[in-house]
Amino acid sequence: MSTPSTRALAGSILLADDDAQLATFLSKSLETAGYSVHTALDEQSVLEELKRQNYQLIILDLNFGQTDGLALLGRLRTEGLETPVMVLSARNRVNDRVESLNVGADDYVTKPFSFQELAARANALLRRKTDPALSILRVEDLELDPATRKAHRGPREIRLSPKEFDLLALLLRRGGNTVSRQELLRECWGHELEGDSNLVDVYVNYLRKKIDFPEDEKLIYTIRGEGYRLGKGPTNQKLSSANHQAEPARSLSSHSYPPAPAGELAGPSGNAALRAMVHSVTHDLAQPLTSLRCFLEVLSLDKNLPEVHANDLRVIEQQADRAIALTKGISALVRDAESPEEPWIPLDDVLNDILNDFNVLLNSGLLTLERHWDSSLHVSSSPILRQVVLLLLSKLAGRNTRPLLLTITAESNDERCDLRFTWKTSDSAAPQSPDGLTVLAKDLPTLEQMVGALGGEIVIPEHQSEVLLTLPAPPAPSPSQTDMVH
Repeated sequence: MSTPSTRALAGSILLADDDAQLATFLSKSLETAGYSVHTALDEQSVLEELKRQNYQLIILDLNFGQTDGLALLGRLRTEGLETPVMVLSARNRVNDRVESLNVGADDYVTKPFSFQELAARANALLRRKTDPALSILRVEDLELDPATRKAHRGPREIRLSPKEFDLLALLLRRGGNTVSRQELLRECWGHELEGDSNLVDVYVNYLRKKIDFPEDEKLIYTIRGEGYRLGKGPTNQKLSSANHQAEPARSLSSHSYPPAPAGELAGPSGNAALRAMVHSVTHDLAQPLTSLRCFLEVLSLDKNLPEVHANDLRVIEQQADRAIALTKGISALVRDAESPEEPWIPLDDVLNDILNDFNVLLNSGLLTLERHWDSSLHVSSSPILRQVVLLLLSKLAGRNTRPLLLTITAESNDERCDLRFTWKTSDSAAPQSPDGLTVLAKDLPTLEQMVGALGGEIVIPEHQSEVLLTLPAPPAPSPSQTDMVH
């Protein structure tokens, strides 16, 4: 059975994210899952790292400091980069995913995300991409091909014994990172370091004599009290981190959501600027929530965690999921909606699009959904309907601390569509879920106005966990029209 360190030999990852804390946490977690990870906090570090050594996967945050991550990805692909790229982004619109994939991303993960999902997607990309060139291990001008077991430094071939090969391969895969003597001994000789054994030191000296000629730049470094490192280490990592902390404050509206011209800040058209600012703030909120969610998830995987602490951790994890769902709901409420071309659209499309913003609750079990609607039903294409349902689901997520069973039912009747939402706690031992008036009390006047603008009405039965929207629907085709269609 392979150990985590052995699994690490499967892939090296360059993690490009300007959030130093999130990058550090993800890096450590991915290394625990068995990967060799380097972090880059700015565009220059990314470019220098790619020159310095091969990576089998790049994880790239689109909101990458003052760099447009999508532009950077396009540039790398134009220059011939073949390495698979997984994009991280707080933007969850279909257009954002499509644009990223068209520019050259191999996968798209929306923040906040599950760490286990991120690791599984990374593993899938590393399995799927089999370009032989990406398998060649490289740091500076030192290359090793695991397939042929040949090593070169520049034009010079280096002949290695089997054990020297294993040792060099591990150092290359960890290129830029310090590898402890204990890990080198465990991975290359299969046992732990005992006493004052100098076996690792002897073989590292063998490698030095074959790799670091007097006229060559030094590649193998001794890190006193820790172990050995191949290469100079991540480029300007500490400096980049410091610069990141000292970076001047930028506008609330990031490059992803350009601000409206000054003249549009007043009057109804000022909504465009407000939407941009809300998107920017919710994106920033997604960063710490991603760190929190991943930290809790990794902590819960600890087999030695006492059961009482494990239960508390699950509760905290659920609260983090609620916060994530509310963040997505806020962003979705102000998201620009495309002008509809038709007055009616399938109810299926509306609900599926909205529920996509609450996937974190559906995946975690905090929300279980029962669907009872016909995919042929059509409703108004007005974005107001979408906002009404988004607000309802966001309020449910915010007001309920227990897992919910949500039932959505839709029926068509005489050019009207009854869209009914009912909910209850899925745990019979849990307290009763709040009723509809409790959930929507402060928002009811606004909701009544919005639904009225659609030509419908909202009904909330007293003391019941239910909301009914009665909406206009397109007229049913006459028998003669039906015959013509057939």
